[in-house]
Amino acid sequence: MKQVRGSRGFIQRQKGLAAVEFTIALPVLLLLFLATAELGKLLYDYNTLTKAQRNGIRYLAARAVTGQTANTIANVTYVSQAQNLVVFGDISGAGEPLLSGFTVEDVVYDDPTDDDVRVTVSYEYTPMIFDSLPTFGLGDSINLNFTLSSSITMRALLGG
Repeated sequence: MKQVRGSRGFIQRQKGLAAVEFTIALPVLLLLFLATAELGKLLYDYNTLTKAQRNGIRYLAARAVTGQTANTIANVTYVSQAQNLVVFGDISGAGEPLLSGFTVEDVVYDDPTDDDVRVTVSYEYTPMIFDSLPTFGLGDSINLNFTLSSSITMRALLGG
């Protein structure tokens, strides 16, 4: 079998084949790119949430007295300042929230024991691009919003 190299028809067919391969691969590559970006945003938001939560619980635990944490939780000023610290990164509550749609109502403090303080945070995560995945008529669309929640407990730092 004789193979002709450099013939014009062979080169033309190869160019067409590359275009077809690119057309087939492009949607897959775009899907992988968007999924990676969305996962990165999710991890960034969760990391921001837990760091802010740690700062808030540390702030309140530094004002809590061992054996009397209920008194600290009852102090509206301390709890309000700690909530502002978690949501805004500042005890005065000035500025924009650290995460879009994050409010002080999403931050709850309680005292599971007389020596501990606990903060529970819930945040409604919304994807960057799509709120739901279409099923193309095969059922209801799949909602991609979900709640990120976390809880941290810390011992009161002041002795009683």
